[in-house]
Amino acid sequence: MGTKVADLEDAHAPWKSVHEKALKNGDRSYIDPATGYTAFTELSHRDRGYCCGNTCRHCPYDYENVGKPEQLKEQAREARMRARERRNKKEEKAADNNDDNDDEST
Repeated sequence: MGTKVADLEDAHAPWKSVHEKALKNGDRSYIDPATGYTAFTELSHRDRGYCCGNTCRHCPYDYENVGKPEQLKEQAREARMRARERRNKKEEKAADNNDDNDDEST
C-alpha cells in the first residue's frame, strides 16, 4: 500500500476528526477546519470508482492515476459506462414495475 498524503501530515490534524464524523454521517464532503476549503471524503472517492489523479487527501486508490493521464481517461470512461449501465437497469426495473401496476389495475 502506498503512502497517502494523510499519512504524511500530523496525526492530530484538525481535519481527521471532522472526516471521521463525516464518514459516520455518510457525508461526501466536509469543510476543512484549518483552511475552510471543501474536502471530499473517502466515501465520495469510492463512489467515483477510480483515482482522479489529483492527489486527494482521502484517496482510497493509492494515487494510482497521479501523473498518468491516459490511464485516468480510460478509467473515467469505464466508470461512466458502469454508471450508465446502472442507470439503465434502474429505468428498466421502474418501467417493469409500472407495467405490473398497470396489469393489476385492469
